[in-house]
Amino acid sequence: MTQATYVRTDTIPLGQLVPFPGNAKRGDVGTILTSLCRNGQYRSLVVREVEPDRYVILTGNHTTQALAAHGPGDCGMTVKVGEEERPCGVCGNETWDPVARCEIVQCDEETARRINLVDNRSADLGTYDDQALAELIAGLDDVHGTGYTDEDLADLLTAIEEAAEEEEPPEEQPAPAATPGAPDTAAPATPAAAGDSTPPTPPPPGHVIMTLTYLPPDRDEAARLVSVAREMFPAEGAPEIVLRALRTLTAVLDSRHAHDGVLTVSALLKAAGVEPS
Repeated sequence: MTQATYVRTDTIPLGQLVPFPGNAKRGDVGTILTSLCRNGQYRSLVVREVEPDRYVILTGNHTTQALAAHGPGDCGMTVKVGEEERPCGVCGNETWDPVARCEIVQCDEETARRINLVDNRSADLGTYDDQALAELIAGLDDVHGTGYTDEDLADLLTAIEEAAEEEEPPEEQPAPAATPGAPDTAAPATPAAAGDSTPPTPPPPGHVIMTLTYLPPDRDEAARLVSVAREMFPAEGAPEIVLRALRTLTAVLDSRHAHDGVLTVSALLKAAGVEPS
């Protein structure tokens, strides 16, 4: 047998699961347990049945350790999701016998070893888009259960800003000197095409770059909305308009905590920086 064959998905007691012999990865069991308590077991272990009621763990060895560290029964811990208190994602704050959801496969010893190796190695070979990562983390109410801390996010944003400040536009290459007596064959200048590769203009002194990434339809909508807003603010660029919009949105969100929950048009205009006529 040269490839793994899926058999079934099952919930298996931890006592029947055997760690992969010689597993070389050393995972952060505490971080995994925090994620399990907050998010639940969102990914199955992959195990190989070697005899009845005995399974070798190919992937998920540290998840198994985290479930074992939780232990049986009600841990008494709750997690906060927004304004709501929810039970532990492992035990549900009820009587619980340590089990794990598993994908059971059939394969030979060599394939089992390859699966274990590539599962550990593939994560090491990956890289991150720091801007996308920062936006994902910043879009959450809190970082609990993500493996990141508020300090991680602050360090990431600082690194992004520093990298943007250090970027220098490429030096312009001088045009080749014209040959004496040769006719001028240079093509007339044409406007730059949309989406060309010309590097962006460096920010003015004291400013920093902040990149916003959109899907194409959202980008088109954002461009349209900025264009509409420019009818009111013809002298301002997209960054100023986006900031005005965020201030207005914050005013709307803050109004939820007002005793009457009423938000007037004049208050919205004030938040956007529009002087009443």
